[in-house]
Amino acid sequence: HDAEEEAAYDNNPIGAGFMSLVSRTPASVMRFERFDDFYYQPDNGFAEDRRVNFRSLDLFLAPEESTRVAAIRAGEADIVPASLATKDQVEAGGGRLVFGQEGTLIDVRQFGCYFPQYPCHDKRVRQALEYAIDKELMRDTLFGGPEFFQIKGWSVVTPSTIGYTTELDPWPYDPDKARQLLAEAGYPGGEGFGKLIVNTNPPTAMPFLVESAQLAADMWRRELGLDVEVRVTNDVAITKARQAGELFGQIQWAEQETRTDATGYITKRYGDPKEPDRLTEDPELNRLTQESLDIVDLEKRAEASKELYARLKDESYYLAIGYFNILWAVG
Repeated sequence: HDAEEEAAYDNNPIGAGFMSLVSRTPASVMRFERFDDFYYQPDNGFAEDRRVNFRSLDLFLAPEESTRVAAIRAGEADIVPASLATKDQVEAGGGRLVFGQEGTLIDVRQFGCYFPQYPCHDKRVRQALEYAIDKELMRDTLFGGPEFFQIKGWSVVTPSTIGYTTELDPWPYDPDKARQLLAEAGYPGGEGFGKLIVNTNPPTAMPFLVESAQLAADMWRRELGLDVEVRVTNDVAITKARQAGELFGQIQWAEQETRTDATGYITKRYGDPKEPDRLTEDPELNRLTQESLDIVDLEKRAEASKELYARLKDESYYLAIGYFNILWAVG
């Protein structure tokens, strides 16, 4: 790690995506311009041109929703994060609300399950935890219904991700099956399981993330007889603890960005037995994941990803919950 290089990058970051950073005022605004040489375009052999169709973008920091809505009403902003509570104000000013589909998702991971001393070493335990969560109740009571929250996808794979199939969607709420699986694994009624710790943090984009973790914990207590503790901290502290191996046998309940191509994210968790963020050390899963990543042809990779993701979903190191559609106010 080179502190001087880190500082230099902060002052002059690389811009090789679809936009390039041209200037910034810390904690105020970042100014971008379209990058005409962005790789995903017909000149490079792609059928689709993914360059943006506008020249410039100013990204302002405005933590308060009232400030953002006022900017929409005054014509000082074109798009801002919003909520249904401000719908009348936005529309009275000539704006409207739109949903950003598949914006963010609930990311639930179990760590250290490759060590036999933890209950989650048994796949039936991991699967029982998912079957015991009433995802529809969570959607309707916390997230406002299917317009806001969809019970689809697994890990960072949602319907728009390469390799998605409906096989990856969360399993239905089935507490009887959950109890059966837990008993078969040797923990009937939660006996001998020990304390299950769930680590979560206040989110940046998804509302009620902490509350959803607490709701899941209540379901695990009620349906499986588990002793569950929800620890609310911050994302940085959780990341440091996770990478230091301090969360083995525990769960992280977080928000995560969706992906069009999830192979890089999945490879980090399943393809490298030495990666600090790995979820498994199973040689077969490591091999299958690496083989999928090595495929360059997009159509062949999509087919390989479908098979790989279905296999990984069954392993249940990730618990599938669903994704959130982010609400925006636009001018």
